[in-house]
Parts: sequence; C-alpha cells; structure tokens
Amino acid sequence: MNNFVHPLSNEFKNIFFIEGEQNARYPYSHSFLIENYLIDTGISNKRLKKLMRSYPINHVFLSHWHEDHISGNGLLKDVKFYCHKEDKTAIEDIEKMFPYYNVQNTNAGEEFRALLEFLEVENTPIDRTFEDNEIIDIGEYFKLKIIHSPGHTAGHCGFYELTSQIAFLGDMDLTNFPYYANIDSNLIEFENSIKKLKELDINIAVTGHRDPIEGKSNIKEELDKFKSVILKRDERILENLSEIRPIKPVDLKCKNLIYRRYNYENFEVISELLMIEKHFDKFINNGLIEPKVDGFILS
Repeated sequence: MNNFVHPLSNEFKNIFFIEGEQNARYPYSHSFLIENYLIDTGISNKRLKKLMRSYPINHVFLSHWHEDHISGNGLLKDVKFYCHKEDKTAIEDIEKMFPYYNVQNTNAGEEFRALLEFLEVENTPIDRTFEDNEIIDIGEYFKLKIIHSPGHTAGHCGFYELTSQIAFLGDMDLTNFPYYANIDSNLIEFENSIKKLKELDINIAVTGHRDPIEGKSNIKEELDKFKSVILKRDERILENLSEIRPIKPVDLKCKNLIYRRYNYENFEVISELLMIEKHFDKFINNGLIEPKVDGFILS
C-alpha cells in the first residue's frame, strides 16, 4: 500500500491526491491523479516509481515549468506530455530556466544547476499544448477543464474536474508565500488569477504545496488570505518609498521585504528583487508611483 496516495472522494473513484516527499516542501510538490492522467511529477522520483508500479499513467499534464513540478518527467516513458503553450519552452529546454530566474552567470545559477542534477530534471518534449477553458474527457465519467491562471508563470494552469468539482490549483498554492519571481511572472495577472479561481465552485482544492482544502466557502476564504499576503507586501514596499527621493527596486535589495530570512541567500535575494520589480510594475499601472530620472516617487 502506498501511504502517499490518498483518495479524495468516496463518490468519485479514481481521483487521488498524491502527497509529495517531505509533505511537498520545496524542492518537491504534490501531484493529482485522475484515472490514468497524472498532473505534475515532482513528488520525488522514489515515490513516482512506487506510484507507477501500482497505477497506469499514460498522460501527464504539467501545471507549469518549475523544476519542483516536472522533476520526475524523465521516469515516464511512452506517455504523452501536455502543458500550456507559454510554458513549453522551458520544459523542453531546461537551460531556459536560468535566464527565466535571472540566475545565469551567478553563484545562484551554479547552485541551481546542482539542484537540477540532484532532482534529475530532464528536457521533456511536449506532445500537445492546451488552451484556457479547454475540456478534456477522461475515462467514462470525468471532464477536466483547463484553467489558465498566469502570474506565477506565464503559462501556469489549474485543472477543474467538472463532475466532482475537485480542482488541482498547482502553485496558486494557498500557502503564506505567493511566488512570482521569474522573468515571465506578472503580479497583476497573479491577482486576476486569484479572482478567476474564486469564481469557480470548487468542493475540494488540491495545490502543489499544502494539504487539500474542502468546502467551497473555506476555499474562497483561503484564496482571500492568499491575496492578503500580496497586499501586505504592497504596504511594506510602499512604506520604503518617498514623495521626494527617487527609489529604484534595487535600492530595496536585501531588506527582507518579502522573505523574512534568506535560507538560500544567493537565489532568494535575486528572487526577492524580481518580486519587488513586479510590485513596482503594479504600482505604475495603478498610478501609485511615477518615474523620475533616478527612480520612482510616490504619486
């Protein structure tokens, strides 16, 4: 018996929450299995091998390109891989991850390469891309709707099973750490994706990095809490801006405005700066700051 495979419903058989190694703490993630369709492969190679011995897997949907969600791809032979077209490039060529994270030619890049080797991440040819709102029939009963939810990555997707109203939200993960630290991230789109997910009637939500959440009202409440973390970050960053003295995002580097502490200092300092830049983009869009020669001031 695989104690990391959990049925999600007595009524709807063959839908499973697949618990990632170390309770899906990075660099691992949870997965979702419906019939012979697996969503994401980052549960750990050891667990994925065990899963494959007990459950046939013929199709793999990838929620996005991040390494902790695609690390087991290389173990799955003779299966079809799917993702959104915006994330196809980095999945097919993992060297593209380095400029996406802005870590090329840095110590963080060297550490990241070592992590990819440890996880055994491989280039994965994508057989087909999917589109927002596309509905895919699975088995006799299930209909899986693609929910394009960009912001975390440009092609990030969730998956909503219409019959059971069970969803896998990927890294719209309802933790206390919304993450939008890639070149292809977009904070405005991230917040729009939260709004989009709130409009769905979800009975059970599975995410990449926390336990499943049951109940429509509980799920909507967790989505609100998830967004509130972003709003608190807005406040902290705005408190460091001035109506007189121009400030650039780089001037806020290493101030722990997003990370409380840097566990992986080289990588997380770069990530934090990227996220601060996304907040500046949002502030410009909302008319909260305006550009000057040496940076930005409060409007």
